[in-house]
Amino acid sequence: MKTIGVAAIIWVMGLTVAALGLDTPAIPNSEIQKRRVPMTALTGDPLVAPVRTPDFVLSMREDGSPVVKGLDDAGRPWRMVLPPAIRGSWVTTQNRRRTYFFAGYTGGAGMAPDTWILVMAFDPKGRPIPFFLRTYAGYDAKGIRDLLEFDASGQVLLQQTWLETHWMPHERSGYFVTNAYCRQGHYWYRADGNHGQISFPLFEKWAGLPNTRPEIVGSPNLPKERNPDYGNDPRFGTRATILGVDQHRIHTGPELGCDLEFVDVVVADSPRGREMEVIDPTIPDTLLPTLARRRKLTTFTGLYRWPNSKTCTAAIAWSL
Repeated sequence: MKTIGVAAIIWVMGLTVAALGLDTPAIPNSEIQKRRVPMTALTGDPLVAPVRTPDFVLSMREDGSPVVKGLDDAGRPWRMVLPPAIRGSWVTTQNRRRTYFFAGYTGGAGMAPDTWILVMAFDPKGRPIPFFLRTYAGYDAKGIRDLLEFDASGQVLLQQTWLETHWMPHERSGYFVTNAYCRQGHYWYRADGNHGQISFPLFEKWAGLPNTRPEIVGSPNLPKERNPDYGNDPRFGTRATILGVDQHRIHTGPELGCDLEFVDVVVADSPRGREMEVIDPTIPDTLLPTLARRRKLTTFTGLYRWPNSKTCTAAIAWSL
């Protein structure tokens, strides 16, 4: 199940409507194309490797997972291991600066986001900077449908989350929340406020009853921490030491203040270069146990603390 597409939201915000359906048809392609950012495909689905770009080579490991390898400006190697469930990869160029986008299937069911998106930019030293989020975004041969161009805001990547609040007792009920992320330099930040004529976050109220439709509403009175922030700037992350990893959780020091269930991406620097992994449950990761052995302070961004629970998750763990 999936809420309406972001492109559809842009169309309906100019109309006087009280409710929108989960199956609301998308706006005409001519209107979508006015907003979508042009993207160039690196490969299709299924992935055909190797793929060579000016910045890296994408190949396949023996376990079936794609791996991206390159060199920074100082000649130090870097690599990123991607999940096998990759369904597309694209590149955009703006002011001679290339940014790469990868998307794939999460395996999520029910109200869980069905798509992951990984964005890879480069810092002034040529080192890759990952940005990762889970969402309901659509993608096709032309790229990610929810990477849009606004006149004043520039490129905006929209992300959608389901927040269950039980506003209707005894029924599954809550809000689909659409957030806007903008890039400043080589990091991405959640950019609340107006983009074009739309104010973000955008809330759709919904209950799981027959013949019901989600309704765009004003901002509900929800605790600020209920809306995840996937911003990837380590300066605004939370620092803690990884002490150990087992099949149930990632054990950290008390600085985190919660029980870390999983991390989506791990970034680890060493004298040998930068290593990165997008964690996939079907493939044993290697970087998290390495960080646990180092007992080095690690910065967590995209930290989300589950309501009424001590459990939390993180988008990226940075060991720099």
